[in-house]
Amino acid sequence: MFQFLLYCILLMGSYLFSTEQEGHIYPGKEYIFLNDPIDVVIPCIEEDLDTLELCIAGIRNNCTQIKTIFVVSQKRLSHNAEWIPESIYPFDKKDIALALFDGERSPLDYETAIEYIAYPKNRLGWLYQQLIKLYTPLIIPKISSNVLMLDADTVFLNPVTFTDEQGAACFNVGSEYHKPYFAHMRRLLPNLHKVYPAYSGVSHHMLFQKCVLLDLKSHIETYHQQPMWKALIQCIDHNELAFSSMSEYEIYFNFALQRSNQFTIRPLIWDKTPTLNRFEYFKQMGYHYVSAHRWYRE
Repeated sequence: MFQFLLYCILLMGSYLFSTEQEGHIYPGKEYIFLNDPIDVVIPCIEEDLDTLELCIAGIRNNCTQIKTIFVVSQKRLSHNAEWIPESIYPFDKKDIALALFDGERSPLDYETAIEYIAYPKNRLGWLYQQLIKLYTPLIIPKISSNVLMLDADTVFLNPVTFTDEQGAACFNVGSEYHKPYFAHMRRLLPNLHKVYPAYSGVSHHMLFQKCVLLDLKSHIETYHQQPMWKALIQCIDHNELAFSSMSEYEIYFNFALQRSNQFTIRPLIWDKTPTLNRFEYFKQMGYHYVSAHRWYRE
C-alpha cells in the first residue's frame, strides 16, 4: 500500500513537472517583496532628447519613493541621471536580427538578417528597448528590487506611488487592444492570456519587481530551452514585423496578474499630448502624467 501511495506521489510530481514544461502558469504564487526604494530606468535615444530632462524632473519631483534615476543609451545623454551604456547588455541589434531570421544557423538567413539591419525602417530599435526593460533589473549590480521602467517621452506632473503597503506593485492601465501582442504572448507561453478584457498593460511606465521578472524568465526559458531574450524575438510573427509585434508591458502585466493576487490596479489619470507646451494645463487638471510621443507630435 505504501509503495502504491509513493508511486502516486511520484507520478503526480512528474505530471506537474511535465506541465510546467508545456508552458503552464500556475496561479497562487506568493512573492516576497522587499521594501526597497525605487530605481528608475529610462531607455533613451538622441531623438528623445527634447523630452528626456522633463521626464527625469517629472518623476523625481512627483514620487518620494525614488532613489536613483538611470538613463540607458548608447552614449551619455544627461548629467541629471546615472548612465547605463547599452554595451553591457547580452545582446545588441545585430543579435536581435540574427535571432529574428535564425541567421546563426543558415548563411541565407544570415544575409536576410544583415539586409534587415540595413533597412531604414526596421523595428530593431523598438524591439531592443523592450529587451532592455526586461533585462535591466536582472543585470545591473546593486540595482533595487523595485525598478520603474519609464518611457523617455512620459512626464509625471502630480504625486504618485507605485507600491502598496505590502510592497506589491500598483499597476496603471491603458485601454488599447492590439491583437498581435496577445498572439505573440501565446506563442511565448501558451497558457499566458489577457487577464482583464478592458485593461491594457501599455501605459508607458511599469514597476518591474525582480522576483516577478525572475519567475517570468524561468517560465520562458524552461519552455523554450533558450535565453529569454531570444525566445521573445523568435516568437515574433514576421508578418507583423513592419508594425508592433510584441509588448513587454503586456507580457509582464498579464503574467503578474495571472500568477498572483498580490497586485492591485489603481488607474491613474493620463493622456497623450501632441505638444510640449501644455504640461501646466494637464497638471492643473489633475493629470498624473502625459506621454508626448514623438510620432504623435509629428
